[in-house]
Amino acid sequence: MRDRGAPHRSKVLAVAAAGLLALMSSGTAHAADGKQRATDPTGPSGSVSWTCTYGSANAQACFAPLGEWFRIRDTWADGLPVVVQWDFYDDAVSLAYPAREGTIWNTSGEAAGWLHMNKSFPEDQPGVLRRTLHFRACSGSYPSNVISPETCSEWTVVRT
Repeated sequence: MRDRGAPHRSKVLAVAAAGLLALMSSGTAHAADGKQRATDPTGPSGSVSWTCTYGSANAQACFAPLGEWFRIRDTWADGLPVVVQWDFYDDAVSLAYPAREGTIWNTSGEAAGWLHMNKSFPEDQPGVLRRTLHFRACSGSYPSNVISPETCSEWTVVRT
């Protein structure tokens, strides 16, 4: 006797898998927040206005609000990777805590120059919603995702 439940179970599993895939792929770029590695040596095309960190002898990081690009470079050949640590504040989500946060590592050393990472953040709406990005450049340990605070630049703040 043939099991009539098997084809039905297969269809149910296929629909469930398709739904899960749709949920996973429909998220915004912030689904990739957390620990990431910058590997793009080219970055954005055209003329871009960068806001950059200052105060770290180990690294420099910049952010371009138009297109939401980060770039980071190692400025000291000491063998330690460098990192952009960032927090995104969105008044629509919380007035006191970051809505999103993450790190972008450059593990390629000083000779690699600038490496880039593209992100996506909601746009600032002056007078309506305040959305700001706070970031700094540091060095640390990539495998353990530990930042050495004594190597960090001052926090830089820019509106998205």
